Amino acid sequence: MVAAVGSLAEASARRRPPLWLASAATAAAWGALYSVGRWVFGFATFPIHEDIRINYVAAQAGLQYGWSTIYDFATLRQLSQVFPAADRSIDATATYISPPLLAWLFVPLTLVPEPAAYLIWTLGALAALIWTWHVVAPYNGLAKLTLLLVALALWPVMQVFYYGQPSVVVVAGVALAWWLIRHDRPIAAGIALALATALKPQVVIMVPVALLVAGHIKPVLGWAAAGLVLAALSAASLGVDGIASYWQALKLVQDDTGHAYFTIAVVFGLGPVTYVLLAIQGIGCLAVARIRRHDLETVFAVGLLGSLMVAFHLHQWDYTNLVLAAWLTLRNSPPLWHRVWLAAGILTMQLLSLGVAVPQLVWDVVWLAILATGASDHARVTVAAVEPTPSPLRTPQGRVSG
Repeated sequence: MVAAVGSLAEASARRRPPLWLASAATAAAWGALYSVGRWVFGFATFPIHEDIRINYVAAQAGLQYGWSTIYDFATLRQLSQVFPAADRSIDATATYISPPLLAWLFVPLTLVPEPAAYLIWTLGALAALIWTWHVVAPYNGLAKLTLLLVALALWPVMQVFYYGQPSVVVVAGVALAWWLIRHDRPIAAGIALALATALKPQVVIMVPVALLVAGHIKPVLGWAAAGLVLAALSAASLGVDGIASYWQALKLVQDDTGHAYFTIAVVFGLGPVTYVLLAIQGIGCLAVARIRRHDLETVFAVGLLGSLMVAFHLHQWDYTNLVLAAWLTLRNSPPLWHRVWLAAGILTMQLLSLGVAVPQLVWDVVWLAILATGASDHARVTVAAVEPTPSPLRTPQGRVSG
């Protein structure tokens, strides 16, 4: 009897996750609950959000007045008149400047009122995040679930959903590109990457460049070919007047220095010093991609990180792509100290939403240096995306090695 009781107790202990993992999962769950609750409260009290409204009226402009008008301030203001007075502004801080593809995606959503479009878009973005987590995030059981909860608990990610930004959809496109390369479909991967680039170029533009310097030619060819097709379709839909309007909108928006606040321009201003530093950081990222060229996960991670490190137009929610970069890196089973640095990034990400950018900028540079060292080379494993990643972390049974 004593032996049986002892055996049951031992089996129960094996089923329990480590205390630190259980604590992390609990904290992440509360953080994710806050994010979901914040979105639900915001939707119930304020169902018209600026970015969704702008994308919505841009799609309406294209349908009603032609696609050359989607960047025209007067047209967007006119279509915004149906919204409450506080939600009608179109100016340098709030106007449509995305490539036409995003407005095209919003065309079906114009069939329903804007609040319903907001809800549908948010649910689609959430599905995209969950799919990305499913195919990319390592580990299994509670450890894998915790990675999703941490992502949802990050305030920049919450703001993606709150404002209706396409960042999560862009990240899903990059994840699909990685998955397709892993499944020996490089041309299709390039097409997926081109679609992600066409949605929000500044947050992924370094990914195809990193792939190129790492020697992954076929995905880059697919990206370039699909990108040319998308560019041609966009130019044809906009026409000469639309392209001129797009250029004027970009110039006006970029004159507002607030759009550069979450870049190194917040420290050095928009001037020669900043542009030189952006170039140095970009070269550094490409050097790491070349050094780690046999490690596809690191090449993608450096491309995502590098896109942020060379950008001069960013907002806090654009740093969502670091979630994918971290998941890819964790698939390589980095050492404990590397994982601790990734965990420290949770704090710097939260500070972004409080308007504090410098810690994140420093964190990015340090992480690039860590990736450059190839510290996880000894533990690198190459796995198919459908298989769990080998790792010293196993849940709910097993142990955690230091």
